[in-house]
Amino acid sequence: MKKLIVLFGAIALLSSCSRYYVSTLESSNTKKKEATGEFLFENDTLSITYNFHGVNAPISIEFYNKLNEPLYVNWQKSALIEGDRATSYLGKQIPFKANLSGSSVNVFPQGNLETSSYDATIYGTATLPEEISFIPPRSRITKIPLKLAQINYKSIADTLYQKTYIDLNNREGIWAKQASFNLQNSPLNFKSYLSFYTLKGNEQQNFSLGQDFYISNLVKMGVNPKHMYIMEGNPGNIFYYSESTGYGKTMGGVGIAALIVGAAALDSSTNKKDKKTN
Repeated sequence: MKKLIVLFGAIALLSSCSRYYVSTLESSNTKKKEATGEFLFENDTLSITYNFHGVNAPISIEFYNKLNEPLYVNWQKSALIEGDRATSYLGKQIPFKANLSGSSVNVFPQGNLETSSYDATIYGTATLPEEISFIPPRSRITKIPLKLAQINYKSIADTLYQKTYIDLNNREGIWAKQASFNLQNSPLNFKSYLSFYTLKGNEQQNFSLGQDFYISNLVKMGVNPKHMYIMEGNPGNIFYYSESTGYGKTMGGVGIAALIVGAAALDSSTNKKDKKTN
């Protein structure tokens, strides 16, 4: 039985194999706060702070209204722009439906296997930003209107990566692959285009602003980025994606089934030996 426990522990470990892509952002027209990694734009009217830290690059935008009158963000006329493709920051409640299916395996002491399958359906709604955000005088609000779309990291040539040593927290560092980019050859360039207005009587005073960003550094590794030394303090210019490796996917299917059968056979053999000994 102890051998079975060890084998099932190996199954859990192998089936969770992941590859992580850790991206660092820079901006060509917006100042970066060195202490926090956040990006800050400001003028006499307002300040805008961007923070992209976390899994799948949530776009957190903080607005501070410097005026003595209300300021409004028009999300309907605001967008995230990558190349010539714009994704609106505006959204409404969107219904979604997800179908799940799977199977499980029970292993009996005699070495027999029993399989069962299940199906399930999940319903829900996702809520995105309202059309207009109101910012009172001399106050701030924070919104997370979007996440960056999944980046096609596999399209980046292996020749662009170099072997590099990555420092980890409270443990020995690891060797990983790292690539550096500039504004011209970055795998991702995008702009945040924001529209605002104030009210003078019944008349809107409209204006817009745009901040540019690009990936300047990319690390490909097999350890969860939360252990990286550079992740201390949750820097606002670093985000990451993860994917299952081919080996992990294999172990999630045929490989795991083989291990289960092997575990059952081993346990059955062990039980027979125990009976003979008794």
